Amino acid sequence: MEQGVFQIGPIRPPSEANSLLLRVTENCPWNKCKFCMLYKNSTFHTRPVAEVKKDIDVMAEYRDRILAHMHQGEYDMQAIRQEYLSMPTDDARICYQMVFTWLTEGDRQAIFLQDANTLVLRPEWLIEIVSYVRERFPEIQRITSYGRANTLARISQEDFKRLREAGLDRIHSGYESGSDKVLQLISKGATQEDEIIGGKKVKEAGIELSIYFMPGVGGKALSDENAIETAKVINEVNPDFVRLRTFILRTGSLMEELRDAGLYQEQRDIDKLVEIRKMLAHIDPKRAHGKLTSDHIINLLQEVTGYLDKDLSSMLEYIDTFLALPDREQKQYQLARRMGFPLDWKYLYRLQPQDQARVEEMSKNIVDEKEWEALLHRFTDRYI
Repeated sequence: MEQGVFQIGPIRPPSEANSLLLRVTENCPWNKCKFCMLYKNSTFHTRPVAEVKKDIDVMAEYRDRILAHMHQGEYDMQAIRQEYLSMPTDDARICYQMVFTWLTEGDRQAIFLQDANTLVLRPEWLIEIVSYVRERFPEIQRITSYGRANTLARISQEDFKRLREAGLDRIHSGYESGSDKVLQLISKGATQEDEIIGGKKVKEAGIELSIYFMPGVGGKALSDENAIETAKVINEVNPDFVRLRTFILRTGSLMEELRDAGLYQEQRDIDKLVEIRKMLAHIDPKRAHGKLTSDHIINLLQEVTGYLDKDLSSMLEYIDTFLALPDREQKQYQLARRMGFPLDWKYLYRLQPQDQARVEEMSKNIVDEKEWEALLHRFTDRYI
């Protein structure tokens, strides 16, 4: 291993943007999901525990060196810059910068265990790693990992409790859908039963559970099924977070083969929002108390967020208000959002005059539905 370098994987949840990234496994052990292209040309490996612990030591060393440049609550940025430039390689500078960003922007709160399914490790290995993180970084408030639903369902309740006692605080799991038909269509390698069993085990162990729902991933034929069955899983499991990740048929993904074979028809952008509304309409606020978040630019209405037991009616009302807008106003906001403007639809007037004029002109001139959806797709395709 290169001196002064720790491994950094390719992905983490948006909510872990300011977390330290500790690579415990490499790539994805399943790697068959038709919508995902991230690991398709990569082989899965587990990293030796001793190697991971060395990475933790490098992180801790950088933390101590950077904190040594703090005087009376302020960083000596000139000294930090000199130290950064003195790093022997570009990779070492990247690692140093990550720790610095974590200290200054992440508030030293969290560390995320990469890559796609760290929970596939033997429990005793993962417990040793989590325990060592707690030993070297006692200031850490949250240790988080990805875990596939199928993997979670196979882990014993006792092992989850041991992981919680060692210091694992939260698990992110890409459920994508609660429908067995949809899960089979996208080759997710999990079932609704896996999601419910695994999710309940995580919750009963006292570990926070954050699940992901993909509105639109079932296409037109399975839209209702995707919404209703996902709501069923949420009601059964009561996850701490439900994170929306609106499905986009990514250019080059295996979903294109399904589409080209006539087995899949992607929904319109607006219809995916309608699907979110249908899912919310089937939530039982007496059983599901977690927070719905729309923390990704791929979602059309990022302001659809709140607690399922307290804010359900206001979220439904917000969606309905948008859907009731004239088609022209809906299109203007769709286009602005898909062009990357992170704003609430109520504040379109805050766009710069030249941007507003461009949005109005483009949305006015495209009347063909297929052409309109293709335009939106050209923008959204880059976000996945």
